[in-house]
Amino acid sequence: MKQIPPVEFGDGKQVITTKGEQVLCSPLRFDTSSLTPCNHEEADTRILVHAADASKAGHKNIVIRTVDTDVVIICIGMTQKLNINELLIAFGTGTSLRYLAVHEIASRLGLEKARSLPVFHAFPGCDTVSCFFGKGKKTAWITWMAHEEATSAFLELSNNADDVSEECLRKLDRFVVLLYDRTSTKLHVNEA
Repeated sequence: MKQIPPVEFGDGKQVITTKGEQVLCSPLRFDTSSLTPCNHEEADTRILVHAADASKAGHKNIVIRTVDTDVVIICIGMTQKLNINELLIAFGTGTSLRYLAVHEIASRLGLEKARSLPVFHAFPGCDTVSCFFGKGKKTAWITWMAHEEATSAFLELSNNADDVSEECLRKLDRFVVLLYDRTSTKLHVNEA
């Protein structure tokens, strides 16, 4: 285990970072087993491993700095699994830097919507998933708010994407129909 060059961050503050598969800490920490090896391809999910580790170590207030909306979405989806009081995201740069109280956003959405948010975010398109033609996040969000049934489908996908039920597929099919025409009575994309 290597240590970050000694820097005074303040009482009770700790900085942990990764370099390759190594975990670097200041002050030095002897048990980093929940963080190693560092083999996540995306920093987006790796950040939550660090947040969970901080929670496990007893930290109740966590701040994450990012400019990536994917990180915000993942944090909203995972904040209720962390044993913390506050999860803040320092989002943006310069004069547009603002602090988002992720724990409050998750609470307002409710347990099921917050936990299913990362799947919802990916479903209509994101960095690694193609989008629906002419339909952005705002339209998808409005559709989701009008079609609450989709929440259980997104939640099922977030819990077990390897074994998707027919009921889940039916709900997703209907969501896509409504994405393009919220007044449609059609149940399946092929019918619409």
